[in-house]
Amino acid sequence: MGANAKALTNKIFTHLKLNSLSKAVSSLFESPVPVDISLYASLFNLCAARRTIIETRKVESHLLTFNPTPPVFLLNRAIEAYGKCTCLDDACELFDEMPQRDGGSWNALISAYALNGFADEALRVFLDMKRDGFSWNEVSFASVLRCCGSLLEIHFAMGIHGVIVKYGFSGNVIIASSIVDVYGKGGFLSDSRRIFDDISNPNEVSWNVIIRRHYDMGEEKEAVVLFFEMVKRNDVRPLSFTVSNALCACSRISAFNEGMQIHSFAVKMNLVDTLVVSGSLIDMYSKHGDLQSARNVFNQPNAKDLINWTSIITAYATNGRTKEARKLFNEMPERNIVSYNVGYTHNYKWEDALEIIPLISKTNIYVDHITIGAWFYQMGHLRYDVSWNSILTSHAHHKRSEEVMLVIRKMLEETSPNKHNLATILVACANIFALDPKYCVIPRLEHYESMIELYARYGYIGELENFVNKMPFDPTASMLIRVFDACHEYRHERFGKWAADRLNELNPSIPFKFELMDHRRMA
Repeated sequence: MGANAKALTNKIFTHLKLNSLSKAVSSLFESPVPVDISLYASLFNLCAARRTIIETRKVESHLLTFNPTPPVFLLNRAIEAYGKCTCLDDACELFDEMPQRDGGSWNALISAYALNGFADEALRVFLDMKRDGFSWNEVSFASVLRCCGSLLEIHFAMGIHGVIVKYGFSGNVIIASSIVDVYGKGGFLSDSRRIFDDISNPNEVSWNVIIRRHYDMGEEKEAVVLFFEMVKRNDVRPLSFTVSNALCACSRISAFNEGMQIHSFAVKMNLVDTLVVSGSLIDMYSKHGDLQSARNVFNQPNAKDLINWTSIITAYATNGRTKEARKLFNEMPERNIVSYNVGYTHNYKWEDALEIIPLISKTNIYVDHITIGAWFYQMGHLRYDVSWNSILTSHAHHKRSEEVMLVIRKMLEETSPNKHNLATILVACANIFALDPKYCVIPRLEHYESMIELYARYGYIGELENFVNKMPFDPTASMLIRVFDACHEYRHERFGKWAADRLNELNPSIPFKFELMDHRRMA
């Protein structure tokens, strides 16, 4: 390295030591000489960590100016940096222009798509990688399994699992943990647990995944049991999220004694100061009615974020401690609309609650229909004709016609509609074609999704087919995927092929093909 290049490198490192990435990158252009390859790599890594797109582009520009054929690994670092900076166009353009690529180039592009929420595109690139003659490795599998989890492409994940076994990577704790995660997300909890039990040395991520998936699937007791099993091993330091999940499980099943033991463990491990743990503790103690313990947690130095402020105020208000709730509310350094709901409606300050609407509207706080409904529904006997009409008009104005129907049902229990109410009701009925949520229940998309999930989960394929065929609208992509998966699971070929055909009409990036076979055959 020449004297000029060495002086420039020292100057850049000085800027980096002073935490000035922008000045370090700008210094690259002060002298028309190339710098050491390792410095480019360090700069790309820092740009990726700090999500600085401008500096990433500058480093790439300098690299290509003085190195027309730079090492492939450096361009891979640039793709990774662009992905973390949420600049997919830059990442794809650089990938397409690379004169040579290696497996790391493909992995970098897969990660870029996955990080930016384009999981389906990540799966496409994963398949293209093999077609282009490059072998998958641990990084490829870890990335694609995360994408399968986010898309709930469980059967695709099963095929990937078979390939992983064939390649001999099933002993890798990171990949195994990813398989545990994707099976758990898809509801295949027994398979998830089986894979977890086969991990010889599960790490903190492995434990977090299996505990979280049991909690998510309503197996709270087993989640707590698993947490204590992890503690007994004494070879893993749990993540703060793992402690939080275990506390939430205790809260949901009223396992207060176990929750107190986890609290003691968190104190011992210095995890109570994290917001996610302190928030879970406040919630658990509040639900148990132990407001003093909740307040003790809240009084810790690092526990007072907006969510915990709102939680502790809610705890006092719902337990009838309105004076303390109001005092805490007035002490809040920042308030959101939920805080206003709790602070006023739980204290029955109806006039104050209504008067703050113009005040809130001058801030950045959004006054939603839930807020107005909570002001309204807790007024009880104080409601009168104008109140009813106001809440009806508010919902109708925001095109929430189903909510209008709910309000009507409640109103008829207390009073008769007047001509103003009737006008609003007729408009709402016209909006949703409710000419006949009998029971004032109007089926919405989520209701149809729930019924499809129930039929699919328990294998009632005949009833599922009948239900889908009688829906008043075409099934959505997510509905068709659930049908497709259920037919695979319960080996119903005819209806499964129908779902595959409907899905392919939507032009997915990866065509659906219904075959009843061993999923590992894709290897």
